[in-house]
Amino acid sequence: MVLAMLVNSSKDGIAKLLAENYTPLSILLIQFIATSIVLGPIVIKKYGLISVIPRNPIAQLIRASFVTAGVGLYYWAINFINIADATAMIFIAPIIVTALSPWILGEPLGIRRTIAVIIGFIGVLIILRPTMDGDRIGYFIALGSGIFLGAFYIANRKLSDSTPVLSSAFYTSFFGLIYLIPFLPLYWVKPDLSDATIFLGFTSLATLGQVLMVAAFSFAPANIIAPFQYSQMIGATLISYFLFGALPDQWGWVGISIVVGAGIYIALREAKIKD
Repeated sequence: MVLAMLVNSSKDGIAKLLAENYTPLSILLIQFIATSIVLGPIVIKKYGLISVIPRNPIAQLIRASFVTAGVGLYYWAINFINIADATAMIFIAPIIVTALSPWILGEPLGIRRTIAVIIGFIGVLIILRPTMDGDRIGYFIALGSGIFLGAFYIANRKLSDSTPVLSSAFYTSFFGLIYLIPFLPLYWVKPDLSDATIFLGFTSLATLGQVLMVAAFSFAPANIIAPFQYSQMIGATLISYFLFGALPDQWGWVGISIVVGAGIYIALREAKIKD
């Protein structure tokens, strides 16, 4: 999972470079195509041809809509803010899952996790420091990304008992294509041949990151793996610095520390309860 997060951070760095000439949805479409092409044959070989048709297509479509919106908004956000700040904002996702779990997942919240959720939201406010000025739009877009990714994580939990992890990863990209292709004329920017190497690196990293995440969940339970997702903050910070010379400011670091700390506490608390 740590390696997957570092790979994803590198992929996001390339996405930020591509965002100078391509729309966020163009980048996301290419990512979904590459992931579907790689994972499709693997799923068929492992589970048979019938496995490409999900048992619950409506639920899979809803789940894919969340991740399409979440990642699309993330790629849009990094047009405005550095990757480290955008990554910190999407870490609100597991906090949202915890906050909504009593009503959607039927999981008790408890006083400790309630406090952690509140502290997490305070951390987000510190990062945002909302002034409603135009230069803050990237943070609000990233916050929207985190909300949709939180909904995606909730959908993952709902479907985890009925769908293998590998199949879920394939359905995510494949159904994402179903959403994006009808609107192709509205956002598509034809890739330039000179950018072929960059796109190859981007799609390779995107697919590798997805496969590594799938592998991580196949070796250990989700409640053990979850805290390691926060290692993405390390990769995002390094990529922001080395590629773009950008780092969060002093208050940004304070907010990031609070959000990541609250998220890790929630993940470890859930692991302790389940064990």
